[in-house]
Amino acid sequence: MKIELKKFFENNNIKLSSKEKIFFLEQLSNLLNSWVPIINSFKILELQTKNKKLQKIIKKALQDLATWKALSTIFKKFPKTFNSFDIAILEMWELTWELGNSIDLIMQKEEKQKELRWKIIWALIYPIVIVSLSIWMIFVFMLYVIPKVKDMYADAKANLPSLTTTVIQISEFIEKNILHIGIGIFITILLIKIFKSSKYTKIYWDNFILRIPIFGNLIKKWILALFTNSLWTLIEKWIIINKALEISTKSLQNAYYEKELRKINQRLKKWEALSTLMWINDISKWKQNFYFPIELSSIVKIWEQTWKTPELLQKISKKFNKEIDNITKNLSKAIEPIVIIIVWIIVGTLIMAIMLPFFNMVNVI
Repeated sequence: MKIELKKFFENNNIKLSSKEKIFFLEQLSNLLNSWVPIINSFKILELQTKNKKLQKIIKKALQDLATWKALSTIFKKFPKTFNSFDIAILEMWELTWELGNSIDLIMQKEEKQKELRWKIIWALIYPIVIVSLSIWMIFVFMLYVIPKVKDMYADAKANLPSLTTTVIQISEFIEKNILHIGIGIFITILLIKIFKSSKYTKIYWDNFILRIPIFGNLIKKWILALFTNSLWTLIEKWIIINKALEISTKSLQNAYYEKELRKINQRLKKWEALSTLMWINDISKWKQNFYFPIELSSIVKIWEQTWKTPELLQKISKKFNKEIDNITKNLSKAIEPIVIIIVWIIVGTLIMAIMLPFFNMVNVI
């Protein structure tokens, strides 16, 4: 029993990076699509793989495949690497004996997620670096520069203006409570991490993220691009809309969207129109929805009349990707002046606080 638990926790802790996962899926897909039997495919991968984490997954897969376990069942043992979307795709295609196609779909989704993720990261690198350096500089200023300035003016017995007094008081507070401040920051980060990862509170965090100015809109476009891309791919493979919607929902990694789409899917089973559920009962009224934009609802409405969903969803998926490109290209340019202005205001205030007593002393002389 102890050995089984130990193996379970070891499996749960194995997490491949996007690059490692895509490489593994690509190699497996090539072998399966070349009609190499699945056990032989994993044996070949075992010989070729040098990555220790991937070796553990492959070895476990070979052990379970020898006892006729399904690949979806095997991958369920590695939840940090293979999410619910991956498992749902595998389960679906295992029934049709087209395992290679399911691996291709998972790989395409992973590549798309990686591409979108890196676009957002690169757009945010510059502002994050500037803000981090600015915070570090301000802390150094408050801990080392201001105390020396305070001693200098104390020796000169100068009358300090209120701005200088306030800055000195803040500096003294930081100096005396640096440990408590550090612990407070650590606890705050920990609480945020718990709040956004707990199944009870994650939905509120994900909804909050979607409403952050600029960044929320970017994340929303990212989620919709993933959703429409997954949905059109599945419908194109002749998966019924309920099942396609259910599987696509699992790829979003946003609890609020998942909740809304599960609710829509439940009502869809009662033969309600999908466009109606996406809040476009009457196009003439142009009902706007924060989570499902009017262009997506309109395309669903057109599909209900023409049955051309895959082509239309593919177009809107490309549209969302173009919008993400435009936002990410201009994001740094938009944030840069705001960050610089805020930093200069803070630095200017500190410099002014230091220099004001000196000017007063010169005026007195």
